[in-house]
Amino acid sequence: MSFKPTIEIPLFLSTIGFMLTMSVNNNLLLDRTCYALLHENKTECALLGIVSNNIIEKLEKDVEPISDQISLVKNIVDSVLSSVLCLFIAPWSDRFGRKPILVVGLLGGTMSMGLHIVFAAIDTLTPWFILVLSLPVLLTGGSATFMTVLSAYLTDTTTKEERGFRMGVFDIVMTCAVLLGNTASSYILVATSYVMVYTISGILHVLALVFTIFFIPESLREREYENKIYGLLKLSNISEMFRTPFKERELSNRKILLLMMLCLCVGNFAMGGGAMMFYFLRAKFHWTLIQFTWFSSATSILGIVGTFLVIYVLHTVLKIRESLIIFTGSIFSVASLILTGLANKDWHIYLAASLNLPSSGQNAMTRSLMSKLVMEDEIAKVFSVLSITSSILGPISSIIYTSLYNQTLTSDPGLFNFVSAGVSSIGIFIYLAILIIEKKSSRPGYTVLESENVDIAATHSNSINAETPLLK
Repeated sequence: MSFKPTIEIPLFLSTIGFMLTMSVNNNLLLDRTCYALLHENKTECALLGIVSNNIIEKLEKDVEPISDQISLVKNIVDSVLSSVLCLFIAPWSDRFGRKPILVVGLLGGTMSMGLHIVFAAIDTLTPWFILVLSLPVLLTGGSATFMTVLSAYLTDTTTKEERGFRMGVFDIVMTCAVLLGNTASSYILVATSYVMVYTISGILHVLALVFTIFFIPESLREREYENKIYGLLKLSNISEMFRTPFKERELSNRKILLLMMLCLCVGNFAMGGGAMMFYFLRAKFHWTLIQFTWFSSATSILGIVGTFLVIYVLHTVLKIRESLIIFTGSIFSVASLILTGLANKDWHIYLAASLNLPSSGQNAMTRSLMSKLVMEDEIAKVFSVLSITSSILGPISSIIYTSLYNQTLTSDPGLFNFVSAGVSSIGIFIYLAILIIEKKSSRPGYTVLESENVDIAATHSNSINAETPLLK
């Protein structure tokens, strides 16, 4: 199955740029909390997360709880603003187009990198300035809106037969970008400086923005052009968006859709523990940033291999339906979390990551199945509801996991993994219920909607050729 890359290119560039800064941000926050807020020795503060010795470990125990609190406040602010804007922007894209949202979102990311450079260059700035760094991204839609519109764009431009495969490619491209960004970040930081890391990230965002403007066509075949501002502020879009998942549908589609959304909410809550992994590995195994980077790179490679096996071999070649793949992957994901919590040697962490391999591709399979349960003009609304719910659950999850981690830091810093395993286990039973419902229904996992045009890809290809002859 072949395809011409479109949104995968700006996705790849912007994700590398984002991941270059992700681990570095944790380090810089520790550094600024230590030096600018607690007024500790500047040289020792600069070594936090980079080297490991008795002095640095003692200093880190004083700095880490404060930096955790700052990070928590940032996550709450980001989630609230992102949720509010997603209420208006994502439904707007169903009527007026996907491309404007993608362009504005990448512009916000570029501006955000400019603020990161300022923060890195002025070493006396309070760590609380980190709350300002994401404002350009949030005011232009936030990551939730950006990813929602990307998924909707992919749905617009694919047929039902190829959608699962393309969703898998989407995830593989993102995972490759995560791998490159994670692997390079610590080495670039050690070889250069925080300013250089953020500068490189800014350049990648600019390249993604330019490519989107000139080479990415609009995906909607029919869209409105008048009253765009009024359409953005129209409150009826919000009520319609939240009514969409509850609409009556053929067979058991509504029931399956709602159960899937519930399962995703549970999974998003459990993901709050992922933010603690860096601190957990630092506290229990004394890993440096470079060691954590190598681990992140290894998990990314496993994710790429696993996604290929799941999406291409199991789903595309062997035709195993999405729900069964997700159910099986959920079991291995829970087992991986349990092993991580029990780990007392470095190699146990890598073994747990390997055990998680069958869960690769779950996001792609979930988006693929959900897109087949609703009408074409409803998919962005459903993804928007999920993004907003995730943004609401995110701060709640962060508060709980941060509090739990701080309380167990000296006794058992890995306890949060067992909490994540318990929460994730709920998803196993939900998908077991979905499998039972599917078995009782007279369809192999989903119903082909009558209004779905199986010639979407061909029609879209023609519109691309007419609109942008330079598109590869």
